[in-house]
Amino acid sequence: MNRQHERAVLQQQIDALVAAWAGGCLHEQRQQLAEQLALVSNQHGRLVGAAACVQALQADTRNGPMAFCRLSNRYLAIHEDLAVGSLYLFGQLAQGTGSGLLFGATLVLQLKRSGTGWLLDELRIDVPWTRGDRSAASHWQHLPSNSGWQPGDPAPAIVSELHAPWRRVPQAAPSVCLEEAAAELYARYAFAVDQSDIDLLAGCYSEDIHGGFMPLGALSGRDTVVGMLKQFRQLAPFWQHFADVLPVREEGDGCHAQVIVGRIVPERAQDASGRALYGAHYQLRIRKVAQGPWHICWSDYRPGWFTADDIPAFDIGQVTA
Repeated sequence: MNRQHERAVLQQQIDALVAAWAGGCLHEQRQQLAEQLALVSNQHGRLVGAAACVQALQADTRNGPMAFCRLSNRYLAIHEDLAVGSLYLFGQLAQGTGSGLLFGATLVLQLKRSGTGWLLDELRIDVPWTRGDRSAASHWQHLPSNSGWQPGDPAPAIVSELHAPWRRVPQAAPSVCLEEAAAELYARYAFAVDQSDIDLLAGCYSEDIHGGFMPLGALSGRDTVVGMLKQFRQLAPFWQHFADVLPVREEGDGCHAQVIVGRIVPERAQDASGRALYGAHYQLRIRKVAQGPWHICWSDYRPGWFTADDIPAFDIGQVTA
């Protein structure tokens, strides 16, 4: 199995495991779990053992499967017999006839190769925000506040500097597929911003990054961009940048490409017809130097609703912030 195909198969396995959690049938995926699976979550506890972890996670669907569940921001790093993936999820915990509780989560999953395939060895779940009927999560040990972490709260389940896939598997070979590389770059940017990992964020940008960074305005230079985002991030510690990478277009020089990223708003993720709906988008220009990773070299963030059938045209170079 070549590397690209193995990555795709393993990502499907991860998606199936997360879908089983959201659907209340994780027990049916028992063969995909390591016997000593570790779960680290401020909502479910810190547990070891597949049976205990499954029992804790199944409690989330005690009143029915999660509604409006959607995954985004996937990234998967593989090196030899170790794989570490990250993804974002939002969904609604059911509460009888009530409206339930909408929540967002960041997941980091570690898998190890065994004689029978890849097994989930560690699962970290961080829930930075909730909205709605908090009684739907009365079984959770901790509910986050909209003020972010406060004294007396438990330690974070995910510390990006220690647990992010880019940290745990730095030797992972980059994707040779441009669309996958662009998605990885956005996932890394969003993970870095949302986890306040400024070193990881700095590695997403070229030295000459410039563009529009609403509501901060037009910015230029990596030190300015990263510094301003670092300060701005402190105003919203519960951020989660859910998004889909949409069109990706090569520029023809072998080292530049253009990308449109659609920002997902969990409360309004689809229209009345069920089409994917986006509340804003990024216009990005990205650059690859030699055999190194891709970097964002130009960016402009633009509010405005659109569907997957009406994606904005490329408009690189026009700053609107």
